[in-house]
Amino acid sequence: MTDITLDTYVVDGNITLFLGEHSSSFKNDILNSSLLAHLVSNPNGIASDAWFYSYKKLLGSLSWILKSQGTQTPKKQSASLVSLTKLALSRYLSATQLKNITDCLSKIKLLPDDSESLSAILNRIQSTEESDKKTITTVCPLLTIVREDGMVISSLIRFKTATPVDIAIFDEELSSSKIIDTPEINQWVTYLEENSYANIRNTVIQKLGSKIKTRLFHLDAAPLEN
Repeated sequence: MTDITLDTYVVDGNITLFLGEHSSSFKNDILNSSLLAHLVSNPNGIASDAWFYSYKKLLGSLSWILKSQGTQTPKKQSASLVSLTKLALSRYLSATQLKNITDCLSKIKLLPDDSESLSAILNRIQSTEESDKKTITTVCPLLTIVREDGMVISSLIRFKTATPVDIAIFDEELSSSKIIDTPEINQWVTYLEENSYANIRNTVIQKLGSKIKTRLFHLDAAPLEN
């Protein structure tokens, strides 16, 4: 089997994977613009519709051209992030690509407990709030896949639970009895208009400043090997 190049980043907790070969400048443009949209949207609350709409709108203003969008509402059943990711991405990726990505997600658990990237992921995947004297947790990871042809597939997975989750949720299924209501997968497909983005690249970098180093992480291959 031919090896598939898979480069993994954590952008403010958003797991971003590049499939195939891409230039360093293209990767940086995707990562930096995504990070800026995250940071501007975060005051809305990461699990909220307001965050979702703000993030998409900001990316549009940063030359991410929308091609399609939609929502999936899979039936309520035991689920992990890997199983929901397979459902979300199956129409866009080959079986081999999908397996490589889900294997990568499963191995996120091998990151050191004290790593900044793992902490960023854990901070992103859920939001907890009090409602009618009950604690409700919304599990809300965001996964961004960049195909070799430049297609960017973004999937925001959201479902509610009565108890917080931990990193095990990536590949260990949560019982359906612990999931409140129906999961929702918001997905949109975009392309970066590189010529337009070139005109704002320096502005984005200036706005991010030191956050490029403190909120964006490249996952080394070593922790994710078999």
